[in-house]
Amino acid sequence: MNRTGRVRAAALPLAALLSLTVAACGRGGPAPDVPPASAHTAAERAAVQNWLVKTNAMWTSNDFAALDEITTAEMRTIYLAEKRRASLPSNASRQAFQLTGLSITIPCQAGRPGIFVAYGDTDVFDLGPDMQPMAMVFARDGARWKLAAAVNRPARGWPALCTKGLPPSTPPVLAAVDYAAELARVLTHATTGTAETAAAAAPFAVNDFFAGSGSVNAQAARQAGQNRRGGVSFTEGFTTTANPTLALPLAGGRGFWMVGILTQTGSYTSAAGLRARNWPDGNEVATPRPAVVHQETDTFITTYTAIDPLRPAGAALTLDGFFGWPLTAVAN
Repeated sequence: MNRTGRVRAAALPLAALLSLTVAACGRGGPAPDVPPASAHTAAERAAVQNWLVKTNAMWTSNDFAALDEITTAEMRTIYLAEKRRASLPSNASRQAFQLTGLSITIPCQAGRPGIFVAYGDTDVFDLGPDMQPMAMVFARDGARWKLAAAVNRPARGWPALCTKGLPPSTPPVLAAVDYAAELARVLTHATTGTAETAAAAAPFAVNDFFAGSGSVNAQAARQAGQNRRGGVSFTEGFTTTANPTLALPLAGGRGFWMVGILTQTGSYTSAAGLRARNWPDGNEVATPRPAVVHQETDTFITTYTAIDPLRPAGAALTLDGFFGWPLTAVAN
């Protein structure tokens, strides 16, 4: 998945996602490399199954009445965006999605548990032929469990979460309330395409998100050069959303796994007007496509996870996961 969200194949619309019926949770063993499953998770498993069934009902009847029963936060935003453009095709081919190896982890929490993480291999989130390991965070809202966020498996594997006792009392390096704003600032700087420095990336570590050929910085530099040579300017940036950052405590008192939600916006401008189907960087012009396009604005909602160690000061957060989804694309 493209870390900047610019590759549209990395974030497919739910309207397309729902063109396939949803299968029941698989009965296979846990997906590989997941933290140990928690005991007594019948209610949580039932909530995951309910989410699958209600999502399927949205497609088969084009009835989104259950949207607020199964989604909240980021996922509610995604479902609402897709509801506005959803339609029931007359000749849909309904191949079943799969969710196998379901494993439930209930992280350490003070008081009544309000969050659980459902791990599993699924093709729900990218429509591809291959199963992908995903973590889905469900949050309690009143009497219901609702899907709040989803993230791909980090390259280094899922971090082990604390499952017994209480969360650490020592604060993390970056408080959850500050995580999204600091990350938006650092990522926006990275999209200028300049080489990253430790000072500019702080409080985040300069890992492969910010350095190397696949980094945000390198992708942005390549994209800017392609567009500039084609007579097109392109800018993008990140902003915070109203969604709270989730701080899930790690096993062994090693800190927290932060799950934060951002909005990413990219803007193309062509003074002469573009008549091709694609922008110079290869991204398709938004549909419906005007004959001559002078401007396009693309908006994504993105999830970024990071390992946030406990203090002392001076330690750095390490970005380790990403999930992106397109909300709007407007060309004029």
